[in-house]
Amino acid sequence: MNGQQLTRTILILSANPRGTDPLRLDTEVREIKEAIQRSRYRDRFVIEHRLAVRPMDVQRAMLDCRPQIVHFCGHGGSEYGLVLENETGKVKHISTQALADLFDLFADRVECVLLNACYSEVQAQAIVQHINAVIGMNQPIGDQAAIEFARSFYDALGAGDPVAFAFRLGKNGMQLAGVSGEQTPVLLQKPGSTESVATSASPSVVSAPVVEAAPAVSGGGRSHIFISYKRGVSPDETVALEVFKALSEHHDVFIDQTMPVGTLWAERIEAELRRSDFLITFLTQGSVNSEMVKGEIETAHHLGKQHGRPIILPVRLAYREPFAYPLSAYLNGINWAFWDNPADTARLVHELMQAIAGGTLSINTERSKAELTTVASSPISNSESSIPLPLPFAQPPSLEMPEGTMDPESQFYVERPADAIALNAIGRQGVTITIKGPRQMGKSSLLIQIVDAAIKANKRVAFLDFQLLDGTALTHADTFFRQFCNWLSDQLELPNRVDEYWGTGLGNNQRCTSYLESYVLKELGSPLLLAMDEVDRMFETAFQSDFFSMLRSWHNSRALPMKRIWRNLNLALVTATEPYHLIENLNQSPFNVGEVITLTDFTPAQVADLNGRHSSPFDPNQERQLMDWLNGHPYLVRKAFYLVASQQFTVEDLFAGAIADQGPFGDHLRYHLFRISDRPDLIQGLRQVIQNQTCADARILRLLSAAGLVYQDSQRVIPRCRLYADYFRERLHG
Repeated sequence: MNGQQLTRTILILSANPRGTDPLRLDTEVREIKEAIQRSRYRDRFVIEHRLAVRPMDVQRAMLDCRPQIVHFCGHGGSEYGLVLENETGKVKHISTQALADLFDLFADRVECVLLNACYSEVQAQAIVQHINAVIGMNQPIGDQAAIEFARSFYDALGAGDPVAFAFRLGKNGMQLAGVSGEQTPVLLQKPGSTESVATSASPSVVSAPVVEAAPAVSGGGRSHIFISYKRGVSPDETVALEVFKALSEHHDVFIDQTMPVGTLWAERIEAELRRSDFLITFLTQGSVNSEMVKGEIETAHHLGKQHGRPIILPVRLAYREPFAYPLSAYLNGINWAFWDNPADTARLVHELMQAIAGGTLSINTERSKAELTTVASSPISNSESSIPLPLPFAQPPSLEMPEGTMDPESQFYVERPADAIALNAIGRQGVTITIKGPRQMGKSSLLIQIVDAAIKANKRVAFLDFQLLDGTALTHADTFFRQFCNWLSDQLELPNRVDEYWGTGLGNNQRCTSYLESYVLKELGSPLLLAMDEVDRMFETAFQSDFFSMLRSWHNSRALPMKRIWRNLNLALVTATEPYHLIENLNQSPFNVGEVITLTDFTPAQVADLNGRHSSPFDPNQERQLMDWLNGHPYLVRKAFYLVASQQFTVEDLFAGAIADQGPFGDHLRYHLFRISDRPDLIQGLRQVIQNQTCADARILRLLSAAGLVYQDSQRVIPRCRLYADYFRERLHG
């Protein structure tokens, strides 16, 4: 700087529109001003504040103030953009692209942008293409947390420190104040930029990298890290152990390598996830189909929504395929790392260290993600090439892994009598379909068949998977119903008009109904299928009766002569729970009207049919043995045929190792054990079923049935199949 004193202008933009949750923005602004005024270099900063900003106000402030630092405080809207105000003081979203284009115009003067708003990492990723340093939030951030971060951040800038240090001090300020969410702020660096933002007022301060390679988190502490990978598989286990060794020098790292499986194992996994700051998950063709890996990611996702941690750091190990649902819902919106071969391991360790220190992973834009996942690959990926090709007796046109929802055109989809009923129903106008059955019965696959038939019948479709709802939405009725309408708008690619309808004095059911009737159905002007998966999650909410009675009212409205538009609405609901026990007034239930379909396990004839589609790797006697072990469990039957047809197991080895932790069904069995590990009531109930073939508690019986672990046979309650009985008898010491 050649000894020259440079004056830096900090432009604070704040907005808290009518109808949004009130924020203590005046306190945040006051703390920023006081931090600068008390600082060593206060005479080298100028603070400009614009409140209740509209989009045009942002442009004018940028022109008038010529800032080097821009600070936004208010509400974020994730992919919808930042929340500003319109002419009447109500919500006006400013899109991510518009923000990026704005800062591109001022890139020659703006050095740092701080978006102190929930879910603003989306906008930060776009802005950092033009500005050297941008800070955004990867989760919701509470009022006090935002204030503490801002106070310490500007204390550091006023003291002459670079942005990287100020960022870390801001996070440490949150820790010292005892507020959660210190992993929420994310510091991003402009691609190709190697120097810090020159916001330091001190001419003697030397520029430093924005994203430091420091091994410790803000404040110099050790992070708790959970490493998720598929055991006994290469390169998964090899890379996981190398990363574990490197990170353990600076952090507390948990990796499940040798723990014996049992209730203590499952409890330890659950406890370690809950105490972790980061989940590093290694993803290959094998691990993305692992129920345990998916379960750990799902748990981390929901914990992150509730508590701000753990932050998920996905690492693709020579894996370029797009993530399938539901992993796509958890991982597509966050950043990734990529490892191609052993020569990349040292670089990967460094990249993870940076991310833990507050930086970002390298695959951090939509473009870089698209480029990675669209690279041409051979028909058999690297991770699959170690699997021997099936022998001639087992060469169907192509094998399909038995994980997740099946493609409507899959040759391995077994049609059951219920399919014809459902597909015939969706061909009519204004129908309600309920699909019931325990976990992994094929409910979601049938729902996709219905969705496919609806699209072919020229119906619009909104697919809502309730397992993606976070704890906040399921705790607060106002949040849920508003989010439900936002979700509809997003799925149908309609302009979001939720704010208009939420400004009325009506209740949640009325506002939601009005939004669908007066806006969505009218705007579409064509039949709509509202397909809702995993609606069981609503049964644990305080407002489940309100929601389900609303759906029933939509069903009933089709019969009203003055409400003919409701005949355009079709409903398809998927539940693993018997709802009659949970809804007191059955006249307000959507589950006992229209077509109610209950799925059951495969019959011996259907098992034989599926065996034939895999080119008959099992002989008739072995088919009977398979029925004895699995009792026609659809998912496990498909898995058995796939494993033998792909020569990963012989039939003899499959039966011999059926209940082994590393056996053909080990991943599936460990997942179930993991899911009940923190529920002593479920463990005791399952023990009672195994020992006495009874379950005295109706609620426990309902939950175990929904999980697909038991079923009621006449007067007895028994494990769903021999595989479950033998495995849990041994692991639970039943």
